[in-house]
Amino acid sequence: MSEENTIRNLADKIISDYNLTVKEKTDNLLKLNTIQHSNLGIDSLKAEKAKVKSDSKYIFKQIQTIDNKLGTGFIKSMDA
Repeated sequence: MSEENTIRNLADKIISDYNLTVKEKTDNLLKLNTIQHSNLGIDSLKAEKAKVKSDSKYIFKQIQTIDNKLGTGFIKSMDA
């Protein structure tokens, strides 16, 4: 699995796990987002920061599919 798609693949796996509740899926997706942001540092390249932002938006769109109001709020706050 390429590093390019790891976060998105994990997000897809979480969203398609029918054994999880909506809350559990949302919590797991937000944890995934938190992990990727915590791995950024002051020495991160612009491309790395852009990739994290892009992956965050993807995660928020996944959240939007299971909780439209929450996902929409996250996306709006990102674009503000």
